[in-house]
Amino acid sequence: MASDYKFVKVFGERNTGTRALIRMLAAQEGVRMQPFGERGALNLPQNAELREVIEEKYKGKWRKVYRDALRDNEQAVACPTKAWKHALPVWDPAFVAKRAHVVFCVRNPYSWALSLARRPYHQKGPKAGSVLDLVTQPWLTVSRDNMDAVLRSPMELWNGKVAAYEAFMRAARVPTRVIRFERFVTEPEAEVRGVLSDFGIPFEAVRAVASTKNPAMPLERISQYYRTAGWKKSLTAEVVVAINRSIDWDLAAQYGYYALEPDEFPSSEITWRNWFRSRSLMLRSGSR
Repeated sequence: MASDYKFVKVFGERNTGTRALIRMLAAQEGVRMQPFGERGALNLPQNAELREVIEEKYKGKWRKVYRDALRDNEQAVACPTKAWKHALPVWDPAFVAKRAHVVFCVRNPYSWALSLARRPYHQKGPKAGSVLDLVTQPWLTVSRDNMDAVLRSPMELWNGKVAAYEAFMRAARVPTRVIRFERFVTEPEAEVRGVLSDFGIPFEAVRAVASTKNPAMPLERISQYYRTAGWKKSLTAEVVVAINRSIDWDLAAQYGYYALEPDEFPSSEITWRNWFRSRSLMLRSGSR
């Protein structure tokens, strides 16, 4: 019955732990990730034939382009409560009507930028040759990002969406909560228990899930990497300067994120290839 569960909606930019968080929440019997009696926003029955044609007619990159465009079409007509998890959210009375409980995921902007450089999900333009290139070149969004089509840099994804979370929470007439990636990745069970408790959702045992990006990587090694801010070893002075110029630090400070000093980092840009090599060595040494 509708009264036996609570609808929880998760928003967070790429690489902020949303996939693992959703899996952990959905494992609880008292939680639903969609409003009662409703299906998700994607794979609408009326688009089944078009979807089949796309699968038949296109291969490789073009198949992905058309699949992605169809997802944008379906998200465009969806209820705001079914917005893409990575979307810039906008408060709407539908969240009250659907009795939503909303979680926002945030992450340190430096760590997030490095992660996006490693996994530039939904990047439409040419691949960046380095982390510095990525954070200083324009970024093409997908329609379901709910932002301008072109941003000055991908760091505007961070600014725009975190600002939107703040605006949503100020306007919201539903329960909301923020999860910081750094806490979630080091204490996932505790963070999820906190969400469930805050939302008044009874729960059984809460279990962490294996990394959705590095399933072979032990959780303890991942936790240690973020607990000690091991990602700082991948920063350079030039990257720090570029990110410092891009981020709204008043906004970031609300989550305990502060600007780093460029002179604390090496002054030579790590190339894309060398950055991957340094990260691989770091993982093999167990520092992650």
